[in-house]
Amino acid sequence: MLLEFQVENYLSFKELAKLSMIASSSISKKNLQDSIVTLNKTNILTSAAIFGANASGKSNFIAAIGFMGEYVFNSAKESTYGKDIEVQSFKLSEETKNEPSSFEITFIVPNDNEKLSANKHIIFRYGFQISKKRVEAEWLFARFTTSESTLFTRIGNEIINRDKFKEGKQVYKSVGDFNKTTLFLSLIANIKGENAPLTGLVMNWFSSLRDITSIADNNFLAITADLMEEPNQKEEILKALSFADMGIEDITINENREKLDNFSSEFKKDIKDKGIENWFSMTLDTYHSVYNSNKEKVGKTSFNFTEHESDGTKKFFALIGPILAALHEGMILVVDEMDARLHPNLFLVLVSLFNSKKINNNNAQLIFATHNTLVMNKRYLRRDQIYLTRKDKYGASELYSLLDYKTVRNDATFNKDYLMGKYDAVPYLGNFESIFTED
Repeated sequence: MLLEFQVENYLSFKELAKLSMIASSSISKKNLQDSIVTLNKTNILTSAAIFGANASGKSNFIAAIGFMGEYVFNSAKESTYGKDIEVQSFKLSEETKNEPSSFEITFIVPNDNEKLSANKHIIFRYGFQISKKRVEAEWLFARFTTSESTLFTRIGNEIINRDKFKEGKQVYKSVGDFNKTTLFLSLIANIKGENAPLTGLVMNWFSSLRDITSIADNNFLAITADLMEEPNQKEEILKALSFADMGIEDITINENREKLDNFSSEFKKDIKDKGIENWFSMTLDTYHSVYNSNKEKVGKTSFNFTEHESDGTKKFFALIGPILAALHEGMILVVDEMDARLHPNLFLVLVSLFNSKKINNNNAQLIFATHNTLVMNKRYLRRDQIYLTRKDKYGASELYSLLDYKTVRNDATFNKDYLMGKYDAVPYLGNFESIFTED
């Protein structure tokens, strides 16, 4: 599970921005207790929401989490050699525009290897500093007991591996110098694979961290459709569509190889190598009931999903597959503007799935940015689950918690106070009427 993420000098975040998923001790554990999981004597939140005005930094913070996860897996690929790192520092300040960007994440993983630790869980803290040309610094720490141990630290391409990190010592000794844009963690994973137990735990955790923003924004249907190939999962997805009142009784998936002709040969090779060629060669048909003049059901008719279903239906279908997979497998989902094109009640239900111990029994987590203030309510979120963003007059974003307002009561009407500007994360609008009137 995610414990903490922080970023500095990335996109609109000039200064350090930190999000913690550790439940605050200042709020009673009985307050929305289904939103808390206790591991290793640490109370961990299952969801967090980010609110704020347009262009205040919500999307950029979500993007920072996604970027870190993506770079961990991509930095050691041959296709990246000789290329600049696609990282964007804060450009509106002479102080930071040429300085490296920093990312750090802390998480807890289950452990069944007594050789690593007698504890059932290990806490890792991993981070890196990167510029466009190189990895400037990198570090990995682990908490096997109550105290934190250093596994490795890196400055430039100089790496110090501690005794507990044998896999790192072996790789560093064998490769000597390596690509300046490659993360050492990624390099170990590529070279050692299953023979790197600590790196394996870290990389497995990163594989469970999914930024599904692009899936939601682009109504990318293939992931949910692919899950429907398994009968039990198809039944779950059809139930979800029924409960969402979409009027869809069945969905069939058909192959259309001609769709692949629209992609480049390089892209087609890439998706074939990844085993996801079918994601881009499928079409979906939905089935709806047909009624006679007496309102009696007389059959079904099919619709092309992409052409005939609403944008809201497409968005829900794109989301529901990854959400159900996360709940089953204990993944961490991050998504920007999760509520866009969804009915408010449907959006609240999706959030509530993660805050239910009955449903979320695999410790999945959800971090989302939204403008829907209905969820900013003590029925759905605790104060420590609510984060806000604002941007100063110099264009720099700040992320802060509702906990920072010491006078806010746990039973306050968070959404009303937010819209009234009490938390300073709403737009201060000018007089739009003046656009259409002459002085």
